[in-house]
Amino acid sequence: MDSIRPGPISFQCFTPEQVKEINKEIKTQELKKQDPASSSRNATKIGEFSHVPCWPLMGILHPFLYQCQQANRTIFGYDIYWDFHLEALNYNVYGIEGEYGWHIDAAQTMRPSDLKLTCLLNLSEEPYEGGEFWAGNTFEQIPFDSGMGLVLNSLLIHKVTPVTKGERITLTYWGEGPCWR
Repeated sequence: MDSIRPGPISFQCFTPEQVKEINKEIKTQELKKQDPASSSRNATKIGEFSHVPCWPLMGILHPFLYQCQQANRTIFGYDIYWDFHLEALNYNVYGIEGEYGWHIDAAQTMRPSDLKLTCLLNLSEEPYEGGEFWAGNTFEQIPFDSGMGLVLNSLLIHKVTPVTKGERITLTYWGEGPCWR
C-alpha cells in the first residue's frame, strides 16, 4: 500500500429538490436501526443511524455512486468490488448535539476484505449549524454542504463536530475490496 494517501475529494452532486426526493425515497425503504456504540470504535457517536439497502436506491443515487467510482479511478486507484446490489448504506441523522468524534472507518478485523473508501453524501434539507466535517493529517475542515459528495480513504482520520442548530443528514457508502497488501 502506498504511504501517500490523497485527501478528501468533494463534488456537488444534487440540487435541493433532488436531495428532498432522495430522502423521501430512502424513507420508503426498510431502515434497520443501528446502535451507535456497535460501530463507534471508542469515538463519541451521537445521532440516529440506520442501514438501508443500496440496490433499491440505485436509480436515484446513480450520479453520486458514479462520481465515487470516478474519484477512485482518477485519484485513489484502489481495487474495490462496487457490489451495490449486495451492499447497505448508512443513513445518518445528527440532531442537536449529534456528533461523531475522531475515528477511522477501516476496521482492523480478520475479514477477507478491507474498507478502502468512505463515500459520503450530504442529504440535509435545511441549513444547520455545527456538524462540520474535519479530516486528515492536517486536521482541516472540509466544505460539505447539502447535495455534495465526499470521498476519502477509509484510513484517514475524520470527525463530525457537534450540531448546534438544525439537523445534519448524510448517507454513507463504504468501498470495500481485497485486503491491503
